[in-house]
Amino acid sequence: MIRRFFILCSGADTGILKSCSSGEQNKYAGIGATVFFTAVMAFIASSYALYTVFDNVYTAIFFGLIWGLLIFNLDRFIVSTIKKRDSLKSEFLQATPRIILAVIIAVVISKPLEMKIFEKEINQVLLEQKNELTLANKAQIAQQYTPVVASLNEDVASLKNEINVKEVETNALYDTYISEAEGRAGTMLLGKGPVYKEKREKHDAALLELKQLKEANATKIADIETQIAALNT
Repeated sequence: MIRRFFILCSGADTGILKSCSSGEQNKYAGIGATVFFTAVMAFIASSYALYTVFDNVYTAIFFGLIWGLLIFNLDRFIVSTIKKRDSLKSEFLQATPRIILAVIIAVVISKPLEMKIFEKEINQVLLEQKNELTLANKAQIAQQYTPVVASLNEDVASLKNEINVKEVETNALYDTYISEAEGRAGTMLLGKGPVYKEKREKHDAALLELKQLKEANATKIADIETQIAALNT
């Protein structure tokens, strides 16, 4: 029964083959088996390829079955029409459609299976390319935002330096009026005289300015650091 089915797949005349030898029948059964299993492999490969596209089993099987039947009918027709010729050139021209079909079938069958077999390696390469693209994007973003962040950091440093300069100035005024009170500088008179009071007032005014400067610059620094954090995000 199986041999009869494969003979049918080969496209041979079953009526004539019944009167032929068993060896001849086996030859055509082998041809039919090749045609049949080629169609089966085409069905499996195309179903898998379509499943990766549609992500639906039933759709993939339906269109894969259509493709498998198409390959089966084409292959059966081409094989059944090949006849013995007098010249090699004529036989080669006659077999050309079969060769072209064989190449097409080989590509259709091999590519999906190749993708499945090397799926891990393919995914690894895709991951590496994705990582490279991510790093390139980060570098591009860094080039875009780094100068802005650097400028804001310079503004923060400038504000802090302004506070430091004012602190040094205030400390110098403090040392001046203390030295005046102790008689180590200025009038060289011990005690809190008019000059002492004048220098003390300058220091107190500078101290008040320092306090106000610290508050104002602290607010500015906080705003700039918020901008920097937003840019980094």
